[in-house]
Amino acid sequence: MELAKCKIDIMSLNSQLLDAIQQKLNLSQQLEAWQDDMHRVIDQQLMDKHQDEWRSVHAALSGSSRSQSPRRARRVSERDKRLFSFFKKN
Repeated sequence: MELAKCKIDIMSLNSQLLDAIQQKLNLSQQLEAWQDDMHRVIDQQLMDKHQDEWRSVHAALSGSSRSQSPRRARRVSERDKRLFSFFKKN
């Protein structure tokens, strides 16, 4: 009788342990997803800031005349995007 009771206690504890492990796994996955989201947000903010700074510099250099074509401005913008691509998580 005592042995049966001990086996039931062990099974109950094993079940609790598995539940705790599963909960830890779920929390770890949520944390990883949150970290990925934060990386994306920070990357986007850096890209936006850099593009705004580049536009300010570009506007100051070009003055009121539009000597450069929109195609060149677009090419520079694409180069800016590649510049910060190293922040992206692989």
